[in-house]
Amino acid sequence: MQIGKFLKNIYVKNLLIAVLIFLVLVFAILSWLKVYTQHGEAVEVPDVKGLQLEKAEAFFTSKDLFFQVIDSTFSKSAIPGSILETVPPIGAKVKKGRTIYLKINSFTAQLITVPDVKDLSQRQALAMLQSIGFERVTVKIVPGAYRDLAIGLESRGVPVEPGSKFSLDTPLSILVSSGTEEIVAPDVDSSVILEGSPDESWF
Repeated sequence: MQIGKFLKNIYVKNLLIAVLIFLVLVFAILSWLKVYTQHGEAVEVPDVKGLQLEKAEAFFTSKDLFFQVIDSTFSKSAIPGSILETVPPIGAKVKKGRTIYLKINSFTAQLITVPDVKDLSQRQALAMLQSIGFERVTVKIVPGAYRDLAIGLESRGVPVEPGSKFSLDTPLSILVSSGTEEIVAPDVDSSVILEGSPDESWF
């Protein structure tokens, strides 16, 4: 009797109705979100590494995915125009209709602007070129008043002007002053490729 009387209370009725409406709304919203986000319908990013875009397109289409090229780099070991990397990575679970971003291997080597190394020390000039990414850097000792001072660059015996553009595998020689008007050390341009710090004996 007391429960029936309690339920007949107008305030209790309104509260129960409000709770019921709230629960219905929550259920409806969750159901809509499940459909909208395609809950449980994830697909894997296909393994398209090494494929050219024309061949990779079929793999994306079969999984209802889109793709977009956002970056390129040059690698001698990869096929020109082939895919090097995907974002998200290969094998990652994504929703259908997602755009996969691609990094591809360019058809030509990237050209890098050569910096001005004049009046830098041998160590500084070498570090600058290596930090940019030049792979084949050598030192060529030439006559000059100040020992260990870089006075310019050459490539295969041809002077290189600052601001010129070369691929990262272009051989570069740092012209380093010997400290005298004569060469006092052997020319190492053709025999030594520096892969680390310059020889400490020059300091």
